[in-house]
Parts: sequence; C-alpha cells; structure tokens
Amino acid sequence: MISVMFVEVPAGSTMFPFFTIWGMFVVLPLYLLHSVFFAAVVFRFGRPNFWTLYAAGTLYGMYEAYITKVLWISFRPEGPFVTLGGIAIFETILLVLFLHPLLAFVLPMLFTEILCTNSFEIVQGLPARARISLQKHPARWVGLLMAFLGLMQFINSPSVTQSFISGAGNSLVLGMALLWWRKSGGPAYSLRELLPGLKGIRILGIALLCWYVFWGIAIKPAAIPGILHGQLTIWLIYAGLIFVFHLSLRRSRSEPLENLGAGVAPGPPIQFSWRGFIMACALATIVTTISRLLLIPFAMVQVVLMFTFYVVTGIGLLAALLTYIMPNLSCRK
Repeated sequence: MISVMFVEVPAGSTMFPFFTIWGMFVVLPLYLLHSVFFAAVVFRFGRPNFWTLYAAGTLYGMYEAYITKVLWISFRPEGPFVTLGGIAIFETILLVLFLHPLLAFVLPMLFTEILCTNSFEIVQGLPARARISLQKHPARWVGLLMAFLGLMQFINSPSVTQSFISGAGNSLVLGMALLWWRKSGGPAYSLRELLPGLKGIRILGIALLCWYVFWGIAIKPAAIPGILHGQLTIWLIYAGLIFVFHLSLRRSRSEPLENLGAGVAPGPPIQFSWRGFIMACALATIVTTISRLLLIPFAMVQVVLMFTFYVVTGIGLLAALLTYIMPNLSCRK
C-alpha cells in the first residue's frame, strides 16, 4: 500500500488505488508481489543495505517492459523522447533507475519497517551520513519527502478537488490499515520475521512469473516489439541488472556486522506516533492541492525540472551502485 501511495498516486497514474477495481485487483497485487518477493530475496541472501535494495528495485522497475510496455512505447502520447536499441532511453532511466527503485521499493520498505515492525535493519543499512541525518532530523526529512510527493501529482491531476480527495482519501485508508495492523499486534515482529522464507520466495516467484505472462498478454500485446527491435535490448538490461544485483548481495554479506549502524544511537531512528503520521499525510495532501490550484500555469516548467532531476539522479545512483560492487569484480578477476 505504501509503495502504491509513493508512486502511482503522486505520478497521477492511479489517483484512487483503494477505491477502484483496477487499483485493488491489478495495481495493488502488482506492487505487493514485487515488494515482498524482492525484500525476501534481499533479507534471505544478503543484507538490507541501501545498495542491495536499490539494485533489487531496478529489477522491480523492469515490469514497465513486458507488463506496461512503457519501456518500448513510452508513457507519452507522442511516443518516446529518444530511442536506442528499440527502447525509450529517458523513460527507462526514469522508471528503472529512479522512480521504482527509490519510490516503489527502498523508501516504502524503510517506512514499512518503521511503521509496522519493531526492527530497523534498513535504516542501519543506509549510507552513514543519511542514517545519522535521519536520526537527528527525522521530521525534516519526512516533511521534505511528503512535500515532494505532493508536488509530483499536480501536473497529472484533472482538478483541485480530485487532488484533495486523492490525498485525503488514500491517507485515510492507509491510516485505517495501519491502525488494524498495530491493534492486531503486528509491531511485535521484526520485518525479517514477517517476510517469507525460501519456500515462500519460490511460491511468490512463480506467482510473479504468472502475473507477468497474464498481463503481458492482456495489456497491449501488439506493443511488444520483435526480438531485434527492442526485446533483445531489454534482455541485455535484465542480464546486466541481475548480475549487478547478485554482486551487491555478495558484497553486503561480506560487510562486517559492526559497521552496519555505525554512528547511529541505539533505538529506532523515528518513533512512531499517530500525530506524526497524520501530519505527514496532511502535508502531502495540502501540497498537492495547493500546487494544483496555484502552479498549473507553470506545469511545463515543473515537468522539465523534475524529469531532469529524475534522469540525472538515476544515472548518478547507477554509477554509485557500480562503484559499490567494484570490490567483487576485482575479486572475480
């Protein structure tokens, strides 16, 4: 649910995921299967530091090829900005290297652990400066994230009213789910205890594969290009990302446990409170509503600035990920 709230709602792709048949029976299962499967793999075969989660998130984002076909045909009615090897280059960078790794996976898993469990392994696995700053200034960083998510949506929202209802309504549903979870004793468990084991990973993997096959046929099957006109490029990207993910898991296992969480005071980085949760949801709702009301004349400026930010940040994160796995490459040589 948090993954959907961090991506589909701000992007305007599915503004009411918890109120529509499409949202509940297509979008939510899609994010559920990917999130739980990749989180379980990271916790089972590596350690949940930022780079292993980010590497898994890049594979997560590849569903935009065979399921949505966006990596081939783009999300723009006009088609891709630039194509290379049969794929939409900028759309692929945005979705595979930024949007899904960060907003659909790393950040939702971080918040899920904080809101729903008694553990904080993901925070301990953040880069040192990030985890220290998060613990010292949690309200500042959560506020910036909520404002950013709110700002994302207005360009694709059809009206001010729908912006407000989307923010408030989805927040209410998420709050009710969180209330049920906490009342039922969910926070007594760690995230590691809640994730499926090896058998569960296999079952989820099969379910995910079936999901790909079904929706690959059901959604615009004619948009799947020929092997030499786009599919081969996607296969090569998959191979590269799987290899990088494998090396990131190996690297994470080799890191000394005492280095994880260095510089972080004992205890959870963010203390859960209903006041904080309500304020965060209210901030995102207010920002998206006011943005839709006042900034719509500057929509094109927002598109250019945010699109550029997504692409540049995605390329930078990929470069940093490759730097992270370099010791493993050296060892293999």
